[in-house]
Amino acid sequence: MTRTEALALAQQTVTQMSTNARGYQDQPFDARVSAVLRIAEFLTATTGENTDDDRT
Repeated sequence: MTRTEALALAQQTVTQMSTNARGYQDQPFDARVSAVLRIAEFLTATTGENTDDDRT
C-alpha cells in the first residue's frame, strides 16, 4: 500500500470512527489529524510497500 492509499484509508477510517450518531464530529481537528497520520504510518509500515516515503 502506498502512502497516498494509506492516507486515504486512514482518513476514511478516522472519519467513520469519530462521527457520532447525530452525524457530528466528536474529536477536535488536531486529534483527528494525529490519528490519521498514525494509522497511515501503521498501514505503510505493515505492508512493506512504502514506495512514497522519501525519508532515509
